[in-house]
Amino acid sequence: MDKDLKLYSAPVNPPNTGLTYTRGTHLYAHVTRKGNVFYYKHSWSMWQGEESSTYLVSREEAIEFLQHKAASDGWDAIDMSEAKRIVEHFEENIFEEDA
Repeated sequence: MDKDLKLYSAPVNPPNTGLTYTRGTHLYAHVTRKGNVFYYKHSWSMWQGEESSTYLVSREEAIEFLQHKAASDGWDAIDMSEAKRIVEHFEENIFEEDA
């Protein structure tokens, strides 16, 4: 994960300051030496007894995940630096509405 492109970083709020953002899901893109791209989500929790999980998703699922996050309000919204990184990665603006 350290060398992969983090397309979306879920907000984090430590348990001692509130319960709102103590779980989340990050989205990453892994590019192989041959240029193949694999997308995966990493779901995490700050709560004892809750396991983290990592699983592959398709390109379409990754785009849907990002579009859903962009449509959300508050902490779940994608910030401008993430949006720029996402548009550069996909080489298209996945946030533009079709006419």
